[in-house]
Parts: sequence; structure tokens; C-alpha cells
Amino acid sequence: MDIGSLKKESDLSFDVAVAKRNALEKAHSRLVVVYNEHIFRADAETINLVKTLSDIGTSPIYILDTNNNPVEISDSKEFLQVLIDRNQEAISSYHQMSKTFANRND
Repeated sequence: MDIGSLKKESDLSFDVAVAKRNALEKAHSRLVVVYNEHIFRADAETINLVKTLSDIGTSPIYILDTNNNPVEISDSKEFLQVLIDRNQEAISSYHQMSKTFANRND
């Protein structure tokens, strides 16, 4: 391999790494949900907490928002669906982007 092809390969790898990092940061930022005037993250931890509390059957449930403020959630099933929808939207978008990264390496 000559220097030119090594530089081209290196530049491509760098560009893909930066694009992946940016896409992941975008996916994390898309996990933000505003519900009842409070900010939550639609991550696996929040989804699992709400699902567990919802399954126990207590109503309302109380959880902390991203600013550590206690929040009363009167309809935990609706809130859970909002979290799951946002999570899957963000992850699906990231998945589509990751496919384009895989195609760049071919």
C-alpha cells in the first residue's frame, strides 16, 4: 500500500468514527421527553422503572425527573407508552444511520 491509499483509508475511518459519535449523541438527545411539564429520558432505566411500578398496580406512581424533582404520574400506562414510543423512534433512527456507516466500510 502506498501513502496515498493509507491516508484515504485513515480519513474514511476517521470520518465514520466522527459520524457514529455524532449520530449516537443525536440519538441520546432524542430520548428527551417532556411530560406533565417535566423532563424525562426515555432510556431503558426509566422505562423499566415505570413498567415495574405500573405492574405493581399502585396508582399514582412517583418518580424523579431529570432534575431530581419528584413527579406524580397519574396514568402510568400512558406515560410508559410515551417513553417506549420515543425510545424506539430514537433507536430506529440511530439504527438507520448505523446501516449507512456499515455501507461506507464496504
